[in-house]
Amino acid sequence: MPKFVVMFLESAFSKALKVEVSDDEDDVAVPFEQTEWYKDIKASMTAGDTVKADRGLRGWTQKVLAQKLGISVQNLSEIERDVRPVSRKMAAKLAEVFNTDPAAYFRFV
Repeated sequence: MPKFVVMFLESAFSKALKVEVSDDEDDVAVPFEQTEWYKDIKASMTAGDTVKADRGLRGWTQKVLAQKLGISVQNLSEIERDVRPVSRKMAAKLAEVFNTDPAAYFRFV
């Protein structure tokens, strides 16, 4: 896993995360998304957490992301704090900006 990802995860989830890096050649590499840790974290993340994590992984400020989304920094801040829910339309915008699935931000039920 790239060091910047580990550093971001440690800073974002410092109270819930312990990262151990092994130099043991017998360790078997598995895709990050298949680890139990990832599944547990993903299940506990809110839409706001996901937006904040995606923004942080790109090194963008709230101002940069807000401009890309065409919204105010205040609105983005409220989304990241889960004060403002993510609409279908905003989920589609986020997915376009982050090149990901809109379902990461909105539960289509």
